[in-house]
Amino acid sequence: MHTTESRKMLKDLKRMTGIEMMVLENLTLLDIVEARDLAIKLERSIIEKKDAIRVLKVQARLEDLSVYCVKMEKVVRKGKTKIYTYWYASWRDGRKVKNVYIGSTNNLSYIEALAKARRLKATFLGLEA
Repeated sequence: MHTTESRKMLKDLKRMTGIEMMVLENLTLLDIVEARDLAIKLERSIIEKKDAIRVLKVQARLEDLSVYCVKMEKVVRKGKTKIYTYWYASWRDGRKVKNVYIGSTNNLSYIEALAKARRLKATFLGLEA
């Protein structure tokens, strides 16, 4: 699992949600009107954070992939070789590593290859059509 921005945000959001849940438990024990109002606001905040956590989990899963360049050497004529370079992407599918051809380095930049790899992974996971 790679450290991505989504994973960092997900970790922080989970930590904040845990803290808010502990505060909510303590507020529900108090028998004060202001504490009940604050508890209701805290519950809404926790629900919003849990929704954001679900979205970030999917986003972090899509970002967790590697895009790299592969050099292939082919014999084109007797004694002549030519080197071709391709973009490949890899990600984990359970215990197996899935390697996918993205395209030639002549046609795609790294940024374009990364975007295409994320689209392919989303399709593979069944997240987007």
